[in-house]
Amino acid sequence: MAKKTSARATKKNAPISALNQPTQATSDTPATEQSIFDKNIAALLTLDPITAIQLKNVKPNEKFELFVTSDPANMNIIDKENFKPIFTTSPVEETLKKIQELDSVQFYPHLYFFGVGNAILYRMLLNQNQKLQHLVIVEPEPEILFNVLHFFDFSEEIKTRRIEFHLAENVSKIVAEYIFGYKDSTLYCKLYDFRLFNSFYADYSEEYLRINKLFTEVIESIVISLGNDSNDSVIGLLHQCLNMPQMLAAPSYQSFVKCARNTRTAIIVSTGPSLHKQLPTLKKIAPYCTLYCIDASFPILTKAGIKPDVVLTLERVKESAKFYTDTPKEAQEGVIFAITSIAHEDTLNAITEGQKILPMRPFPYTFYFDVPKYGYTGIGMSAANMAFETIRHVGYENIVFIGQDLAFAPDGSSHAKGAVYGEKEISMDIDKKNKKESIDIEAYGGNGTVKTTYIWRLFLKYLEIEIFKTPKNIKIFNCTEGGARIQGTEEIPFEEIYNGIDKSQTKQPILLEETSQKDYEKILRNVKRKVEKVLLHGYKQKEKIEKVFLEICALTEELEKLNAEKQLEKVNFKKIDRLVEKINAVKDGFISNPHTRIFDNIVQSYIMHQEMELTKITTLVVRTDEEAKARQVDWIYKHKYWFFSLAGGIHTVLAVLKKACGQWMEIPEKYRDEEEDMKVSTKDPLQVKIEGLDIEGILKI
Repeated sequence: MAKKTSARATKKNAPISALNQPTQATSDTPATEQSIFDKNIAALLTLDPITAIQLKNVKPNEKFELFVTSDPANMNIIDKENFKPIFTTSPVEETLKKIQELDSVQFYPHLYFFGVGNAILYRMLLNQNQKLQHLVIVEPEPEILFNVLHFFDFSEEIKTRRIEFHLAENVSKIVAEYIFGYKDSTLYCKLYDFRLFNSFYADYSEEYLRINKLFTEVIESIVISLGNDSNDSVIGLLHQCLNMPQMLAAPSYQSFVKCARNTRTAIIVSTGPSLHKQLPTLKKIAPYCTLYCIDASFPILTKAGIKPDVVLTLERVKESAKFYTDTPKEAQEGVIFAITSIAHEDTLNAITEGQKILPMRPFPYTFYFDVPKYGYTGIGMSAANMAFETIRHVGYENIVFIGQDLAFAPDGSSHAKGAVYGEKEISMDIDKKNKKESIDIEAYGGNGTVKTTYIWRLFLKYLEIEIFKTPKNIKIFNCTEGGARIQGTEEIPFEEIYNGIDKSQTKQPILLEETSQKDYEKILRNVKRKVEKVLLHGYKQKEKIEKVFLEICALTEELEKLNAEKQLEKVNFKKIDRLVEKINAVKDGFISNPHTRIFDNIVQSYIMHQEMELTKITTLVVRTDEEAKARQVDWIYKHKYWFFSLAGGIHTVLAVLKKACGQWMEIPEKYRDEEEDMKVSTKDPLQVKIEGLDIEGILKI
């Protein structure tokens, strides 16, 4: 007979041998429910202290009542307000039926559910399926999650993030980014489905729809951030290689980080419409704080008679040079210019005074050159993101944002008065041109909403993620007094920052340590060796990939011919098996080779999109020999364009390396006249330009 119980009551739990539950206590290994709860909370505290504290403060039996038989697997939970149980029949039978329904996703490494129920389903999934790497459960009722964590020990899985419990009220954009940033979640995001535990949770449809919408938006952002055009990455690699000698000769980014803290407070000066009204206060506060100025703000500050300490450029486009050519040379004196190492040569040439450092952005091709003292910053999508990240590396106590609107002003302006490219450089109709409506987001101070663009919202997302990662002892203030609300910042008027600043002494200039000629020559020799190695391994990999690609072409042509002649019984499946093994071996060899890291950015955009499609094959449940054979054929067909794309990406990287690095090093003779045309069959239907790879155009830059 079922009995009522409190989740805080102490009792021996009966064995659940049928459910194969090793972490549940048995009569031979007694354990109190309290100790199970404490273990779960202790694990949660390390990853999600907010949820852990909320659960510790839950009062049991306020809204829900537990009914447990001698077997906790039969535990039911009833809403006392409307007498509605989670399970309308037997909890065990309903759970087993749910397991059967999930048979088709048994090879999915990532699963997402709304509702924890009595948690037996999740205990079974974790125990029975070792392929399940990441199980995310969102629960709308804290008391229900509180109850089940007294009965089932998930502590080890929580610590390793194999299972994640989230309260629905806490799920924000930052939490969603955290969830989908785990391991290879991105690779499997096209398989995403937010499953309802059962009909009990249909009453929470509004919350379910909100979170599902949030999750899908984050997935969309992830997919878009991968891009579908590799030109930017190719241009970045080209500029990185061309700028290499100048980067190595300049003071290193690490030396900057050591020397840059000349005050307690850093101010990030962005170019939003609100900047103009802050200039008088900025001029007063400048002698006592370190000013990090976005390149577009530099001409505006110069006209206002304000000299920043550091000016930052993130973009690789030549248009960034105008921010420096449109300011007098004396404005550059005494200023440190942090220009990313992938900047256009016009930008670098426009800076003739002050000091330049060329920090590397954290891309696979910059990591490959193995010169960490010159990086890494600029993981975000804007110069403001780069400024925030750099300031955090330096270790200021206070970080202040001004001009960081990330939204249109009421008059429709996108930039501050005096902006080089105009106050309405970006039109409010820009997203309509891109077939997207302008987006309403929460305004500064929580005062309604403001209009923004899809790209600005991405900038905001990256900024909020970095703020979320920032140590709590660093205070972050948003003094923009306009635009969008930035979660994680304290919103106060800029004048209050000025009033609270110590004005007893003015700041000293930042003095950087120069790179010695001896160190420069040594590092450059090592970089040259890295270039030679990637050329050697790149051409070897390209040859292997092209060879397998031609085998795929030949086999698919043969299959199509047999199909047309209705002679599929003649298909040689041993030949198919061998080719599948070759495909997998070449892929694994390419991924595991340390010298292929330099290719990642260039091939990522189109290879990753194809890999997402391939996960549909790898997670497919196969029950018959016919289905297994069909999956193998599908695997081969799907890799036809995959190999073609990869060979094209490698070809482009090798061409860029020879052109750019050939400006400052001797390219080995055996690579100088290497045939650049891909060895593809003229009969192959994939005689198309590699997506995004305008090789000739890029090499003319």
